[in-house]
Amino acid sequence: MNASQRRHHILALARSQGDVDVQKLAAELVVAPETVRRDLSMLEQRGLVRRTHGGAYPVETARFETNLETRTTRLVVEKRRIAAAAVQQLGDAESVFIDEGYTPQLIAEALPAQRPLTVVTASLHTAAMLAASPTTTVLLLGGRVRGRTSPPSTTGRPTCSPAS
Repeated sequence: MNASQRRHHILALARSQGDVDVQKLAAELVVAPETVRRDLSMLEQRGLVRRTHGGAYPVETARFETNLETRTTRLVVEKRRIAAAAVQQLGDAESVFIDEGYTPQLIAEALPAQRPLTVVTASLHTAAMLAASPTTTVLLLGGRVRGRTSPPSTTGRPTCSPAS
């Protein structure tokens, strides 16, 4: 396997697994860890991965986006801290827009359940989660359902049901 093929393989693994480890890659590819580090540095220079201590994870771009399942395992403590801070900023607001993604999903989970609130969202998962609250009115925006960012289902396809 030449260097270009190796880098392509590393990037594909990072995207499918959510991250890669230098030592594991070196063993799998039968190359020195230094070779893997150089490959990761090259991929980082091209904006395709972000280096971490001992590995890397893929960078989302317009051409590539990690799936929601992958994002739910990365930087969770930090994302929960952001969600709590965002909810604190609501004050006495009566309505809020919550975007799609895992951090906004955590914001939705942290919303106060004891007071009336109207939530506008494009996220099927957020809408379904908040719809169970008797004090929350949920308005779901229309649009295209994207499989990569939809909640997982048993069939592997996005799940949604029409409004009644």
